[in-house]
Amino acid sequence: MKIRGMLIVVILALVVIYAVYFWKTGDKSHIEVMVDQYAEAKVDLTNVNLLSLERIIAERMASEGQAPASLKELQRFQPMAVSFLDAWGREIRYEKLSDSGFRLTSAGPDGEFGTDDDILKEY
Repeated sequence: MKIRGMLIVVILALVVIYAVYFWKTGDKSHIEVMVDQYAEAKVDLTNVNLLSLERIIAERMASEGQAPASLKELQRFQPMAVSFLDAWGREIRYEKLSDSGFRLTSAGPDGEFGTDDDILKEY
């Protein structure tokens, strides 16, 4: 009798776990959930690349007194220090706004600048 009761508890626990899993993922299959997580990871990686670039540009600004004219200028001084690409393998756009301000932009998943999925950081 104790074994049957324990078996019922285990089965009920599995049913609850299964229900919670599908409730959290909605109508998406496991593959769709993994694809979404992969896309989110690419956005996170691009944000890390932008942050790394921002730090290198800030160091350059501190030593030179102004923002570099282009990323190509940075590559001459630190060719291997940071990736100048986003997670999709496309170049990050750099715009010098002033001597102390600049903007870094990734075209995002769609690869087109000026759309809603662009990843933009202004410093």
